[in-house]
Amino acid sequence: MEHNINKHISGRFNEELENVRNHVLSMGGLVEQQLNTALDAVNHNDAEKAKKVSQNDYKVNAMEVNIDEECTRIIAKRQPAASDLRLVVA
Repeated sequence: MEHNINKHISGRFNEELENVRNHVLSMGGLVEQQLNTALDAVNHNDAEKAKKVSQNDYKVNAMEVNIDEECTRIIAKRQPAASDLRLVVA
């Protein structure tokens, strides 16, 4: 289900949603990079690369926590209803 984040009354709410979206995309890019490195480590039996992936996992976890906190702040501050709430929670 695609949402149009440009239809909200509050321009600041739109900015906050766009900020969350950008953070999710950044996290996804890092996950993709980590996955590629992990696959390369497995394919080449490279324990050092595998260790690097494991050591960098905290970055993805930290990004997820920040995104969750950002969404919680939006919900508390904006008290979105219906489809807006579903968009933030998703």
